[in-house]
Amino acid sequence: MTLNEKTKSVIYFGSYDPNYSRNRIIRKGLEANGVKVFTNQAKGIIFIRYFKLVLSFLKVQTKITAIIVGFPGHYDMPLAFILGKIFKKRVFYDIFASTYETYVLDRKVVKEKSLRAKFFYLLDWVGLKLADYVVVDTKAHGRFYQKLYGVDFKKTILVYVGSDTDYFYPRKTKETTDVLFYGSYQPLQGTDVIIKAAAILPNVKFKMIGEGQEKALAESLAKNLKLKNVDFVDWLSLKNLAVEIRRAKICLGIFGNSQKAKTVIPNKVYDYLATGKPVITVDSVASREILKNQETGTLVKPGEDVELAKQINRLIQDFKHAKIAAAKGYKLFTEKFRPILVTRNLTSKIYEE
Repeated sequence: MTLNEKTKSVIYFGSYDPNYSRNRIIRKGLEANGVKVFTNQAKGIIFIRYFKLVLSFLKVQTKITAIIVGFPGHYDMPLAFILGKIFKKRVFYDIFASTYETYVLDRKVVKEKSLRAKFFYLLDWVGLKLADYVVVDTKAHGRFYQKLYGVDFKKTILVYVGSDTDYFYPRKTKETTDVLFYGSYQPLQGTDVIIKAAAILPNVKFKMIGEGQEKALAESLAKNLKLKNVDFVDWLSLKNLAVEIRRAKICLGIFGNSQKAKTVIPNKVYDYLATGKPVITVDSVASREILKNQETGTLVKPGEDVELAKQINRLIQDFKHAKIAAAKGYKLFTEKFRPILVTRNLTSKIYEE
């Protein structure tokens, strides 16, 4: 395919976090696929931010063919839409997680019928409506947006989350942790399910890495259950997190029962696969898009602490089988979910005239 410089150049646009894994992996994947990526990122109150974004955009607008609104970019879509129309650039919106599903449906920090909830819904609906293409992390998530917001499924582009292979890769290390979890303790993570499973397996060592909304509840539950086998650790650097994953025998994904838990495959699952570790996560439509139960991963029903404990114990007792599944999971990752591969759909669409 012969492409000129303009055809395969894009601008990563908005108030997104450049260090957030979703943005970092997409950018790496696009660049690996031959797409030149200009960055245009600004923070601050919306009017000052918009002014900075416009100035930066004008400097490179003749060199680009499309705008990618990074995550989070919910408030930046209107500006991206206007610039796209004026300068005839297609707008790709990586919504990743809508504000309504995150704060109202999953975290439940905003009441469903409140004015704030209505505002979040409108914010999401407008951004999705204005975008030429909507980047989604799973097919299930795309269908959710279609059902909740009326998004035309044909304008969605599937870009699985993948993992940053600069950090997460297999390496022979002494495995000193039986079971590892890392995450932000949002309700979809189901950390209470993990703690209850740990209570059933007192001789199994659990390590819980991260911070967030429900960490205090998880620590309180562990204390009330008088658990001695759970170690809580604060957030680590990516480099140190990768080391901890390599030291684990079994790695855990999410186990919540929220709408969001049913439609996402979290970053951690891909990181575990990339590191060649046995994975246990929730049995959902999203998970089954990439994992085969008992082959490339182990799936358990949401909220089922007894079943989770049973599967952890099974893998520990039959660690040879766990290693075989981990090897299959790693093979799956290398064939489908490296950054260069997960961004192929997006790259193809960018290459279109």
